[in-house]
Amino acid sequence: MKGFIEVYDQRTQFLKDIFLSHGYQINDKQSQNLDFYVVKNQKIDHDNTFSLNNINTKYIINKDKVFKHLNNTLTAMGLYLKIIQDKAHYNNILILGYGDLAKQLANILKSNYDITICNRNNKDLDEIKQIYHHLDLNALSGKYDLIINTIPVCKINYKKLKYKQIYDLAQTVEGKDYQSLRNIPNLYFPYESALLMFQYIHGVMRHV
Repeated sequence: MKGFIEVYDQRTQFLKDIFLSHGYQINDKQSQNLDFYVVKNQKIDHDNTFSLNNINTKYIINKDKVFKHLNNTLTAMGLYLKIIQDKAHYNNILILGYGDLAKQLANILKSNYDITICNRNNKDLDEIKQIYHHLDLNALSGKYDLIINTIPVCKINYKKLKYKQIYDLAQTVEGKDYQSLRNIPNLYFPYESALLMFQYIHGVMRHV
């Protein structure tokens, strides 16, 4: 089976190597009549096109529940490593959101840090209050060493919060002591993330 993989970071280089090691033929240049294409932002007129988030491709890998959950695991583990490497002596951490990524992240951090969860609705409220502190998104205030945002497409008012650092895993905005970290798997676990991408693409191509 022949394909094309657009290499734009370390993860996609690993992805190309993994495909080659499994007997696929991967063209260095994009050409017609290939069996599949893996791209970043391109629009290609072909049935079997893959990307992480590109709406112009038929298969958007990040929409697959299994891939997204396991990639969230890599994100949570990677951010935990970054927090340790910071050596900034964080004690109180505020996590915005309580979806799959936030749940995994909070579970990893709770043993060593005092965790507060701030979510947009009352879903999982009983669970949150049993394990963590809780804060309503409409009443953002308080003092925290580190704020971690996992909520996409939501305007967040940080003005009433006192903090040392914000790590944003879901958006890219401007702010004081703010860092957008939307590609943690590629930074810390590029091979493992590439392997998850391969498993998804390989699974699809086996049935076309």
